[in-house]
Amino acid sequence: MKFRIDKKTLHDAVNIVSRAVAAKTSRPILLNLLMTAHDNTLRFVGTDLEIMMISTQAAEIEEQGHFTIPAKLIQEIVASIPDEEDGRVLFELNNEDTREVTITSGRSRFYLQVQPADDFPPIPVIDNEEFVSFNINSAILKQGLKEAGVAMNTEDGNPVQKSVCLDFAATGMPTLASTDSKRLAVTTLHGVEVPDALKKTLIVPSRAVPELIKLLDANDSIRIGLYKEQLVMCSEHFQLLTRLVDGKFPDYNRVLPKESSRSLKIDRKDFTQALKAVAPIARANSDLVNFDVGPNETRIWAKAAEKGTAEMFINSELSGEPINISFNINFVLDFVNNVTDAQVILDMTTPNYPGLLKTGNPESEFKYVIMPMSY
Repeated sequence: MKFRIDKKTLHDAVNIVSRAVAAKTSRPILLNLLMTAHDNTLRFVGTDLEIMMISTQAAEIEEQGHFTIPAKLIQEIVASIPDEEDGRVLFELNNEDTREVTITSGRSRFYLQVQPADDFPPIPVIDNEEFVSFNINSAILKQGLKEAGVAMNTEDGNPVQKSVCLDFAATGMPTLASTDSKRLAVTTLHGVEVPDALKKTLIVPSRAVPELIKLLDANDSIRIGLYKEQLVMCSEHFQLLTRLVDGKFPDYNRVLPKESSRSLKIDRKDFTQALKAVAPIARANSDLVNFDVGPNETRIWAKAAEKGTAEMFINSELSGEPINISFNINFVLDFVNNVTDAQVILDMTTPNYPGLLKTGNPESEFKYVIMPMSY
């Protein structure tokens, strides 16, 4: 086995594909990257069995073959290779018995132990197969995932709560949602046409969401589809496959408040600053933050035994009667930190009824429901 590849291409591919490699596992092979040289392309594969990242890059292949190598090791080695005028890295696997690969770049040389690919999970070859898919603008999907992922549970628990729901079967526009049972985030994808065969509800595990966002960051548009019950995201050089969560996502339409008797409009920057100011005290008292809402001003405060009291007063505009209501401060911060609009609106009914946060932009479909707390 012998091939040459551009160092920057090698570096980028190894780093991106390694994000899919298992952090901890009882199967050592899942700590490795699979590298396959074939037909003037070099394919990199990393997987933890939940997600799989595949990269196909142009390379000068002299002898075909494949091997697996610890992902962390090859990352560190490639990062340490100095830039050379030629800019290419040579791989040679000369001895099948010792399984030692020689990596050469200029005057740098490494002799690394590699492992066979026999135990590596099967790799789906989707390039040559037709499957239902469509292209989507990366910025639209990225914004949707960031908004919908706000309420996603990242701790241990129900797999459906550790996910983002892609409801391509929703009436009207495709809808994205997440919930951890204490809050709900819902948004829609404007201007996206989904093929009839893909009008399904897909539940994407939390493990895959940040990797999807990073893939979107690097591409103006991507192809999204369903291949053998796996979600597939394809760009020019990368493919991300993820298993879907087997379960039923809650009916988010039933949770969204249909009406409210009070609506509070606040400047987002003032709101964020006030929340951050009282956060140290709130976190010492079960993350409880209190809102005393008046016609033109809102007192945001927190109190904790042995810590003290913190309060901030900000200008606001209230439609409806004054109200005192409390929320989990982290949940509120998660919302304001994920929006950029100048104003934030909080719709309320009673101190014991869920609040609905949204932005002041009338075109935004981002809705965030949070349960109140008692103090």
